[in-house]
Amino acid sequence: MPYLTSETIKDSVSIYLREEDIIPQLDSIKWSFGHFEYLPTTNNGILFNDSVIENSYSLISKGVEGALHTFPVQVGSVFFIIFLLCFIIFSFLFSRERTALTGNFNTIISLKSRQSTAYKEQVTTAEVWGEFFMIFQTMLLFSIVLFTFFWGNDLFILTNRRFIISFLLILLLLSILLGFKFLVYKSISSFFLQYDIKNWINRYFRLLEFLGIILFLPTIIYVYMPEIRSVMQLVVVLIIIISRLIVIIELYNIFAKNKIGSFYFFAYLCGTEIAPYLIYYKGVVLLISIVGNNII
Repeated sequence: MPYLTSETIKDSVSIYLREEDIIPQLDSIKWSFGHFEYLPTTNNGILFNDSVIENSYSLISKGVEGALHTFPVQVGSVFFIIFLLCFIIFSFLFSRERTALTGNFNTIISLKSRQSTAYKEQVTTAEVWGEFFMIFQTMLLFSIVLFTFFWGNDLFILTNRRFIISFLLILLLLSILLGFKFLVYKSISSFFLQYDIKNWINRYFRLLEFLGIILFLPTIIYVYMPEIRSVMQLVVVLIIIISRLIVIIELYNIFAKNKIGSFYFFAYLCGTEIAPYLIYYKGVVLLISIVGNNII
């Protein structure tokens, strides 16, 4: 930059102009992508850092194309502990009550009515607690299957706290459904086919115990192998359909033995076996929508 002096301009004060150094200013807009900024970026926060992007990209779960989101480590660990405890407790119970459990399961498979003389004269405390545990195991497995089914929609963005709350709510709704069905059966048995309905209650809960054993391995595969989750989903649905067919056949035998018309059979079937599951499904869908809205 040229400067002016007294030699060039007479009768003037010596002055000069100097170009000041320009201080670079950073952009006032701060770029931030929140929790989505999982790759290292340059100083401007927009472009990725080429020097470390290749190493960092390998840390990101690429997933499987066409498969659902995989569980976080914490969620998978919780489910693994549940499966492990169920396996250990069932192994302990089966080693002590092998004869009774085998007889109950053979009765379910053969679809025959077990005579009272075939039962042990004295029911042990271990057998009673074992039946309670196996029913609870079945509810746990169904809850895990339902939670995994809804995982690919909105539940995969849950925090650990919301994951626990959602899973416990699904389990609670399923427990309420089972308790409601038990009360309905007991109420009906007080004035309609008392002996047959009471026997049916025992057979129904033994069927639930048997389902807990059959669903154990498919549920593990369904949770930990997302590559074949759609196939295992069909297997689980098939097992549920077969169990419902057993229920229908058992109830039809009761009505046919007592010579009750088909109209009353279908009315009873819709009221006790179809409507409660539809209500439960609506409740779970409503729960998932509420949780999703709270997250957003």
